[in-house]
Amino acid sequence: MNNTLQKVVEILDSAKDIACFVHKSPDGDALGSALAVYNFYKDKKVRIWSPTGYPEFYGFLPGVENVRVYNDFSEVEKAEVALFLDCGDIGRVPGFDRSIFKTIINIDHHESNSGFAHYNIVDPSAPSTTTLLYEILKNSKKGTIDSIVAKCLYTGLYTDTGGFRYSNTTAYAFGVAASLISYGINPSEIAFEVYESYPFRRMKLLALALNTLELYFNGRVSVMTVYKEFFEKTGSLAEDTEDFVNYARAIKGVEVAIFIRERLSGGVKISLRSKNYLNVAEIARNFGGGGHFHAAGCEMDLPPEVAKKKLLEVIAGKLS
Repeated sequence: MNNTLQKVVEILDSAKDIACFVHKSPDGDALGSALAVYNFYKDKKVRIWSPTGYPEFYGFLPGVENVRVYNDFSEVEKAEVALFLDCGDIGRVPGFDRSIFKTIINIDHHESNSGFAHYNIVDPSAPSTTTLLYEILKNSKKGTIDSIVAKCLYTGLYTDTGGFRYSNTTAYAFGVAASLISYGINPSEIAFEVYESYPFRRMKLLALALNTLELYFNGRVSVMTVYKEFFEKTGSLAEDTEDFVNYARAIKGVEVAIFIRERLSGGVKISLRSKNYLNVAEIARNFGGGGHFHAAGCEMDLPPEVAKKKLLEVIAGKLS
């Protein structure tokens, strides 16, 4: 165990209260990490703060009802430790006020992470943030990893590897998965909750989205778009688009998939995925975003067609 990890273990063990922060539209890795901390440190005051709500299909995670959504950061309670989980940069927690926290800890696996905290455990080679957190919790002297904590950690690993399909599915990932399963969790139950419990409105939205699929550069780039009127037609929510980008990525011959979601308030949210050689985190950084080599994202205050054009212009230079 390196010195930073040991220090983080000591800080979390000794803290009386911990404020966990997850990014906007938290995914399984962010929620799984925060809820693992919440369920592990039962003797502490642990609060989970999110700038937005979470997808309803993560409602099976133990303690998820305790995730607090803040509209303004002044609503966030002061705590001894601020724990950033799965946040590539401090901007992922809008309005964050350093002054109300004695110590800031950052646990993450995004290659674009700037190391903004007092203590940074950032490893881009880690398959998920929950695997890094697992190394911390199993060295703690204050809590116990039980089936509840393991379920949260496994969910983060399972979702961030795309159900063990992505390139971050390593021998280490399977080793951690095996260890977590040994605590008595049911992997098939988690798979069912994550990938086979979608609301009907999502399927209606997906049908519209699939009709927008386009191919560029001799089939090497695919684009899928969800326009805001699609939400009105189907009664669906922004959270229902999670993982839509993977339908565009699944097309044979595609190297880069682009998913564009038009925001109801204007502008777009972009998800980027690649299969082999193209670093989409570099592409996202051109537009103020970031992420991983094969999975990244950004936001633009532009109409969908304009945003698509700008993305394709950047990608064209990377494909040649």
